[in-house]
Amino acid sequence: MWLLALLPLLLLTGLMLKRRAQLLKRMADVALWNTMLPGLSPRRQRFKNLVRVLALALAIAALARPQWGFKWEEVKQRGLSIIVALDTSKSMLAQDIKPNRLQQAKWGVRDLVKELRGDRIGIVAFAGDAFLQCPATIDYAAFLMMLEDIYAGIVPIGGTDLYQALDTSIESFKKAEETQADKVIILISDGEGHSGDPLALLPALKQENIRVFAIGVGTKEGELIQTSDGFVKDKTGNVVKSSLDESVLERIALETGGFYVRSAPGDFGLERVYQQGIAELQREEREARMSKSWTERFQWFLGAALLLLLIETAIRPVNYNRERTQGTQKPTNRKSLRSLRSFAVTLLLLLPCVVKAEDTPRSSMRKGLKAYKRGDYTNAIEHLEKTALEFADIGNYNLGNAQYRAGDFETAADSYNEALRSTDVELQAKAYFNRGNALLARTTALTGQEQIGMAIELSFLAMDMYEKSMLLEPDDLAAKQNFERAQQLRLKLEHNLGKWYFDQAEELLPQFKAKDAQANYRLAKKQFRHIMENVAPEHPESKQYLPKIEERLEMLALAVEAAEIDLKTALQYITDYQYMLAAQRLTTETDERKYAFDLKPDLKKNYEETIQKNQDVLKIIQDLFPTTNMAK
Repeated sequence: MWLLALLPLLLLTGLMLKRRAQLLKRMADVALWNTMLPGLSPRRQRFKNLVRVLALALAIAALARPQWGFKWEEVKQRGLSIIVALDTSKSMLAQDIKPNRLQQAKWGVRDLVKELRGDRIGIVAFAGDAFLQCPATIDYAAFLMMLEDIYAGIVPIGGTDLYQALDTSIESFKKAEETQADKVIILISDGEGHSGDPLALLPALKQENIRVFAIGVGTKEGELIQTSDGFVKDKTGNVVKSSLDESVLERIALETGGFYVRSAPGDFGLERVYQQGIAELQREEREARMSKSWTERFQWFLGAALLLLLIETAIRPVNYNRERTQGTQKPTNRKSLRSLRSFAVTLLLLLPCVVKAEDTPRSSMRKGLKAYKRGDYTNAIEHLEKTALEFADIGNYNLGNAQYRAGDFETAADSYNEALRSTDVELQAKAYFNRGNALLARTTALTGQEQIGMAIELSFLAMDMYEKSMLLEPDDLAAKQNFERAQQLRLKLEHNLGKWYFDQAEELLPQFKAKDAQANYRLAKKQFRHIMENVAPEHPESKQYLPKIEERLEMLALAVEAAEIDLKTALQYITDYQYMLAAQRLTTETDERKYAFDLKPDLKKNYEETIQKNQDVLKIIQDLFPTTNMAK
């Protein structure tokens, strides 16, 4: 392509020679040229012009940066692993920070993501329990989408359990690949713990080299908690006022090598956490790959061009032997000196061009596309990465194609997202379509049950990409077909998630872990209702689970109710000195009673205290009637 620049040069040279001949003809007849210009050699003049054109052709070839031969180099990316533990309890709805604590926290996390460069980030949602909403990833678009799905009440168990939040975050690091980089937990909460002792996890945090940076949300004065149903009240009917409790958050942060920040209007605190804490931590070199580094050969062409220019300056268009026979004198060397000066100026002007050409984004794109066509996607990525900054649209689109072919679907999705900046509608449609493909391909790698939530979000995001592509290109049949594929995949994943919750509950119930079973039944119920209301209203596979779940939940509720009635009745029997009947009520062991004790530990404690207070009388009854089963 660079050699095409030689055609105008040849045309210009020909026009200049023709113009020169016309001027000479005006000045004198052709027959008088030998007399006026003794020793003139047209052959030498043509040869001199040919050498000059060849020299410029070689210089242009040098600008094209010819390359052959290569060496392998290792290319690595550096990054941290960050988990955001976000409090989603009802107290986060308090409006002492407008519009409310939770929304301010989500905005702060969104701003934090803008600062990240290759760091993996995930999120744990917690209240009275905790779960991994999004595993650590560098797909920031998917992370932000899952962040937006978080709301107060997403965790069905109420309260604030900082222990569960930290424990789930620690487990998420253990499930990820081994890393030498620092691990970070950003704990965002109002600090009002209702269960669990988070300080018990300090040894584990230190052992795993995990730093905790805590953000306190709210004010010490506190604020009433307002929901769509009005203000939150306690069991006695009093309105609940939530205030910031900093003591535990400060201690956890300081003892793990992090620090504590209290949020304020206009300054949530995450920017300070990143700049003063996270930015200085050790980043791991990850995703190493071997890349071909091609050897530049432009020096040979440039050297040949300079040599021809030197020869061109030595060629004189006048035959001096012929001049001597005609009695003329040999001219001075001033013309030769002028030619040498011209040669030096040309050299100085040409060298910066060649050096600059070494990093030309267009040449990198050309080499990247050639490597892509050869199937050398690793080398294509290396070249196309250099074009992405200069050409944000087409450069990132081509880079995304190479990354997709190389199997790096996560990074490819990011590149396609950058390509959407283009004003070209056709390119936008292609970028939406290909990003949908990359997101859909990512779901195949998310096989674990703990990753199914992220797989659902990716399939939903892929549907959105295909839909936007169809809006730009309504006749694109491939986009329509892929949209239907993503839709079916999402339905399958949504159903599998509900079934997994149900199966977990069915496994826990025979082990008398009724509290955990109840939580999973509720999650399964919520998931299947979500499918029936928002995904596929007539999905029979999901519909058949709802009656079973209602039956299990009702059985657990009745078990607690029966245990409470038995305790109340036993206490009345003791008051009436009917110890035999009281003993039967207190010491009967059934599966339902075990369920009730696990669901309500305080109820079990009340049973044990009642038995302890009346131990002497009940022991006599047991001695008299051995069949009575005394609870220990």
